[in-house]
Amino acid sequence: MGSNTDKSPAWQQELDVSESLTALKRQLSEEALNEPDGRQKLLAAARSLSHSLETPGESVQRLAYLPLQTVLLQVGINLDLFNILDRSREPVTTRALAEQTGADPALLQRILRFLAAIPAIKEVGPSLFTANKLTKTLTVPPLAAGFIHNMITVNPTWAALPAFLEKTKYQNPSDGANCPFQPGHNTPETIFEWFPKHPVNHEAFMLWMTGQREGRDRWLDFFPFPERIADGFHNDDPQAVMLVDIGGGVGHEVQAIKHYYPSLPGRFILQDTPETLKRALSVVSMETMEYDFFTEQPVTVPQKGARSYYLRNILHDWPLPQCVRILKHVAAAMTPGYSKVLLNELVIPDQGADIVGLQIDFTMMCGLGAEERSAGQWHDMLDRAGLKVTRIWTRAQEAESIIEAELK
Repeated sequence: MGSNTDKSPAWQQELDVSESLTALKRQLSEEALNEPDGRQKLLAAARSLSHSLETPGESVQRLAYLPLQTVLLQVGINLDLFNILDRSREPVTTRALAEQTGADPALLQRILRFLAAIPAIKEVGPSLFTANKLTKTLTVPPLAAGFIHNMITVNPTWAALPAFLEKTKYQNPSDGANCPFQPGHNTPETIFEWFPKHPVNHEAFMLWMTGQREGRDRWLDFFPFPERIADGFHNDDPQAVMLVDIGGGVGHEVQAIKHYYPSLPGRFILQDTPETLKRALSVVSMETMEYDFFTEQPVTVPQKGARSYYLRNILHDWPLPQCVRILKHVAAAMTPGYSKVLLNELVIPDQGADIVGLQIDFTMMCGLGAEERSAGQWHDMLDRAGLKVTRIWTRAQEAESIIEAELK
């Protein structure tokens, strides 16, 4: 009997390859590469060509076994393989690596040849390995933490998603206390309640948050802060606040602003939980303030709120009702015609969304019952809170955007 696997006609496969080649050639031009998202478009074209060349069986192999790559990268990190290979000036044998890691040589050889096939390391001879570009990436603690965080915290929630959706009749998850996180980790707690009791998971998450922007445009590279915020600031008032960073962690965003624009006047206020603020950075002109963003916003200088209220990756953690509640507290503190809201979030396009944003979207769904949002959803949310979008600033869709808003 013949195989009943669906196969596209030969002419269709040839057409797919031809179209992918044409797209790749177009992106290889100097003009295309110099576009703001030229590199990302080239990557997309190259991946499209690779996928169009696959047989159905190869496509299934690639996708079905993809989680195994994350698993064995985690094993490599645990064994410190990537640091050992990166430090060595010469290729290292399996036996030498076994002596340094304490792993069984037979097991280690199986791990190493898999990692070389990804390729997370380079195989230069029989049982002989050295570092490559990805090896070096995996020696950077904040980037390696991304694998650890996904393995021990995120992956169990992804694995729980199919059964959860079937059980809930395929309704969109919108409750952090009733999403795949609970069955994935066998707990009734939300992730915010669970993290403090699991410090290894929380530490990996916090470290990954410092590394997830690597290789992406920062918002200060495309958002004209001096023109949109600093211009119009009431510098005659010594108590005037230039920016309130709501839920801003230890102050990396304020630090970045002051690095880009060291002569900016005014006060900068970092708001977060007491525990987080204990680790706040020392930044010129930055004050710390304990604050729960589900309560009334305290920075509303008499007769004048702050010039800007900044929230980075806060709202993608929460379903719509909670987001509106957070923003209403901000709106109540703002001064009409003066104060602005700056939301540093992803904006998912209506068509042709990049896989990076969609991966984060499902991670938010599984861990928090939340989501990444489209421009239309951001407009709707802000409108419900008494605000209006004045402009959405984006350089590349897989990177962060700035949603600029003011009182209606």
